[in-house]
Formats: sequence, structure tokens, C-alpha cells
Amino acid sequence: MKKLFYFTACFVLLSNAFGQDIKKISLQEAFDLAAQNSKQLMVDSLKIQALDFKETGAECMLPVVGVSTSYTRLSGNIDELPPINFMGKDIVLNKQILNQYNNRVSVQQPIFQGLKNWNTMKSIGQLKIATDLDRQKDQQDIKLNVIQTYYNLYKLQQTKIVLDSNITQTQVRVNDISKFKNAGLALNNDVMRAELQKTNLLVSQADVESAIDITNFNMCILLGLDISTKIEVENPEVVKDANTTIQSLIASSYADRAEFKAQDYRTKAADYQIKASKSAYMPTVSAVGNGYYNNPNQRIFPQENNFKATWDVGVSVSWNIMQLYTARAVVSDAKNQKAQLQQATAQIKDGISMEVNAAYETLKVALLKIDLAQRAIDQATENKRILDNRFGAQVALLSDVLEADQFLLQAQTNLLNAQADAAIANYKLQRSLGVIK
Repeated sequence: MKKLFYFTACFVLLSNAFGQDIKKISLQEAFDLAAQNSKQLMVDSLKIQALDFKETGAECMLPVVGVSTSYTRLSGNIDELPPINFMGKDIVLNKQILNQYNNRVSVQQPIFQGLKNWNTMKSIGQLKIATDLDRQKDQQDIKLNVIQTYYNLYKLQQTKIVLDSNITQTQVRVNDISKFKNAGLALNNDVMRAELQKTNLLVSQADVESAIDITNFNMCILLGLDISTKIEVENPEVVKDANTTIQSLIASSYADRAEFKAQDYRTKAADYQIKASKSAYMPTVSAVGNGYYNNPNQRIFPQENNFKATWDVGVSVSWNIMQLYTARAVVSDAKNQKAQLQQATAQIKDGISMEVNAAYETLKVALLKIDLAQRAIDQATENKRILDNRFGAQVALLSDVLEADQFLLQAQTNLLNAQADAAIANYKLQRSLGVIK
């Protein structure tokens, strides 16, 4: 029974190991996958498509075409007048045609509407450019999101490697101290302290493994991969010193940020919308045409009981005088929308300045932490070497040795985090300036 249980357990573990797809992904590959599977970019594309539809409708200025038909049966209680002789023919002036058929096709083509359609079309064109810039902004935001998740996963995976190494070293120390205890050179409490340190490391290892699973799952969702895929990431690039001034960075960001450019095009679109709203002050000029196929046709005298086709064409000018009053509200609303847009642009400008400054300061601190973490590793390594030698010579306390191990582990972890944080901070600075390279 035990053999069957062990066989089943091994089979399940092997199945899980072989069933899990391990995929090593570079940062650029992560960018490409995220862009291909981004629902936000799909929504942006649909917004641009919707503006295309609106532009087509505004550009056409299609005529108004109407068709009407009717049948009327008249009462037969009207007597016809006696016929009169006209040019040798007897004509009845009020000939009674009881079945009346009226068929009409009308066409009205707008010629002038105060340039409303033209300005609306121009406004939509500017909004299309702004929406495309919004899409570029979302692409950059997606890149930054990928970067943060990617390097968070890197930090966790590297931390696990360090923890695994320290757990192995701690187990060796537990074994050594146990031998010392058996030889009467160490106390039982010393063994317990070493085992307690190992237990604490195992707890940290469990937390890190859980965090890796969560971050790996989120990364799979972000990249559109199967959630069972195990992602392996690459080391972060080495970040150079931030040798520049904050003033030059802020000036550069105003020129390159897509959302700032988008506001400029939205402002232009608002100007066209104001012009389009002023078209309400203007009259509407249209070409009008009608075709008739009636029985009897009213244009024929005397009336005859048969179908006759006639037509007419003309020009129509209409001007709603009351719109001179109501249009003021429409124009004022359009101007108000532009004023709101200008204030929103000013807010975006302030936000960009604060974002650039925060990213720049974060990068400087991250670079400083790398230097300090490297120095701490050198110090902790030397401290551990000295205490290991002293403990081997029985002139150092076990608590000091275990503390030295902890210092080295912390310094190694800090360096990994500092390197990844510097890479993230560098990309955040690039994003705040406009485009992630």
C-alpha cells in the first residue's frame, strides 16, 4: 500500500513538473506580448474607428430624399357643370374624378449651412490625432507596467536564490554545531538558535515563493500567456549616473509627452467646434427638386383621369430667427468646453513637472543605494569571515556568528533590490520624459 502511495505521489509531482511551461522572456519580448494582448489598446483603436465613422458622416452632406404616395376616394355627390365649347372642344370645368392618386419624390440638397459640416469635419480630424496620441500614451503606460512587474518578479526570483543558498549554508552550520554539542564544545541552546535561524529563513522562503507565484500569474495575464507558464526574466540593465539638470528634463518632457501633445490637438478641435456652433446664426440654403406622378395631375387643365409625370426644381432659403437667441447658449457652451480644456492642460503640465522631478530624485536615490549595498556586502562578507574564524577557534559567540549571517543575507538582498529599483526608476524617468527607450 505504501509503495502504491509513493508511486502515485511521484507521478503527480513529475506530471506537474513536465506540464508547467517554462518560458524565458526578454523585456522587449514582454513589451511586444503586452501590446498584442492589451485590451486598453483595443479600446483605443475602437475609439479611432468611431471617429472615422463620424468624419464620414460629417463629410458627406447627403441630400434629404423623400418618397410619398397616397390614394383618395372622393364623394360622388358633386354635379358636373355643363360643358362649354373651347376651341371646338367641349370641356367640363369641374370634371369629377373620384379616384385620386398622388405620388411624389422630393430631393433637398443642402448647399450652405454656415460651414457647420466643414468645421465639424476639421474638429473630428483633430480629435483623431489626439486619440492616436492617447493610444501612444497608453502604450507607454503599458510598457511601464510591464517593467515594474518584470523587475519585481526578478527581485523575487533572485531573493529566492539567495535564500536557498543561505538555507543550505545554515543547514551546514546546524550540522557543525550539532557535532560541537556532541563533542561537548557547544550547548543545546546553540543548536536551537541555529535551527531557529533556519526556520526563519524557511518562513521567508515560503513568503517569497508565494509572492513569486502571484507576480508570475499577474505577468502571464499582462502578456496574454497561459497562467501555468513559469516566466524567467533577465537581469536588469546597468543604470548610469543621472548627470543632467531637472530643468532640462522638464523642458524636454513638455515637448515629448504624448498626452500634452494630445491636449494641443483637442484645443484646436475645440476652436473648430466653436466655429461650427456659430453656424446657427446663418441661414440654410438648399437646392430642392420634386417629381410627381399623379392621377389627376393638378397642373393639367382640364383634369384628366390618367397618370401624368411632372417635376419642379428650385432653391430654398430658410432662417430660423429664434436661433439668433438660442445659438448664443450653444456658442457659450462650446467656449466653456474650450476653457475647461485649457485648465485641464495646465493641470497636466503641472503633473508632468512633478512626475519628472519625483522620477529624477528616485533614480538618484536608487543609484546611491546600489553603492551603499555593494559596500555593505563587502563589509558583511569580511565580518562573516572574521567571526567564522573566531567561532572555529572558540573565541566568538554563536549569536554573533548568526547575526553576521543575517547581515550578509540582508546586504545581498538589498543589492538585488537596489539594482532592480534603479532599473525601474530609470524607466520611470524615461516615461516621465515621454518615451521609454
